[in-house]
Amino acid sequence: MRLVFSERTDPGRVRPSNQDAYLLDQIAVPEGGALMAVADGMGGYDGGEVASQLAVQTLRAYVLPRVEAWAREGTIGRGLVEGIHAANRAILAAQLTRADLARMGTTMTAVIAAGAHLYVGHVGDSKAFLITGTHAHQITSDHNIPGELLQRGHLTREQAACHPQRHVLTRALGVREELLVEQLELQWAVGDTILLCTDGLTNLVTLAEIEEAAARHDPASLADWLVSLANSRGGHDNITVLAARWEG
Repeated sequence: MRLVFSERTDPGRVRPSNQDAYLLDQIAVPEGGALMAVADGMGGYDGGEVASQLAVQTLRAYVLPRVEAWAREGTIGRGLVEGIHAANRAILAAQLTRADLARMGTTMTAVIAAGAHLYVGHVGDSKAFLITGTHAHQITSDHNIPGELLQRGHLTREQAACHPQRHVLTRALGVREELLVEQLELQWAVGDTILLCTDGLTNLVTLAEIEEAAARHDPASLADWLVSLANSRGGHDNITVLAARWEG
């Protein structure tokens, strides 16, 4: 399979540092594929940056040596979740090394694309979208207070987007050893795009605008265009966008 990638991380216009991190690696599985992840750190000036970087580094180190065996065994989804748990353990261990890291944590949204299959592991309020034709669909849940209320039918998506507690996470790496990882498996096809982002994008750019951008812009420039749009509206947070389009 031939994938076209688009990637950009940016501190935005307000924050003094970038506490987002991401990874993007092509993987050698039958039909080809990729490992993608975004992480949005929290926990102070140093803590958030350390947590997000440690999360993606640990995930990469866990997944890449094992993914070919997982593909043969049919256990890619389970393996990806195990990698996220490994990242959580690494953050908890690092918290014990420095007092200023004691409260650090991060979101993580990770995808392994393996041929026609997408395996997703997700914790927090970063997001993954599957874009098919002109339609973008958020495939992950938001693990924050309004996101939980939305899942229970107590809020609409529009109400959740402006809820005053939307920044209060209900799940994150680095909080406790017991971690509930949202796990998804779905299929995609030639012409589809998988897009991962932190909430620095979606707090300022709508789903309709993501759809329009994916339809109008070259796949390789999609991340640049979306990050620039968020920055033009104030760039109040760090912004990371990572996308892969299946070209053939």
